[in-house]
Amino acid sequence: MVPQAVEAKAKHRLPALASALPSERALHHIADQLMHLGYGSSLGAVYGLALGKGPASATKIASFGVGVWAFGSFLLLPALKIMRPEWRAKPAEIAVNLGAHLLYAGTLALLTEELETQSFVQPLQYPASLLAKTG
Repeated sequence: MVPQAVEAKAKHRLPALASALPSERALHHIADQLMHLGYGSSLGAVYGLALGKGPASATKIASFGVGVWAFGSFLLLPALKIMRPEWRAKPAEIAVNLGAHLLYAGTLALLTEELETQSFVQPLQYPASLLAKTG
């Protein structure tokens, strides 16, 4: 797992901190959540800037999802030596990983499309918000 590799590298480079840190399981969960949040947010911003205008289409969703999967699994994470390359994974692992990235891309596209349709006059005062069309 990516967070385990990052944690191991950090402990190796900073052995003085190893005894003061919380348990390995807690660090693993913290690193996992922070990494996914940062990586997902960064790629979400890229999607919003590059593809966020206009309606979500199956082609747009599939191309972004496959692109994110290929970039992370074939280039970035193996280059950082925190994940084995995707070509060494089993077919079932590849299917789950690719499916998760396609689901991420679909959710991101639909959320971005919904936010684009909302009014630019936000926030509305309470009485006006009852009459406003949202979505």
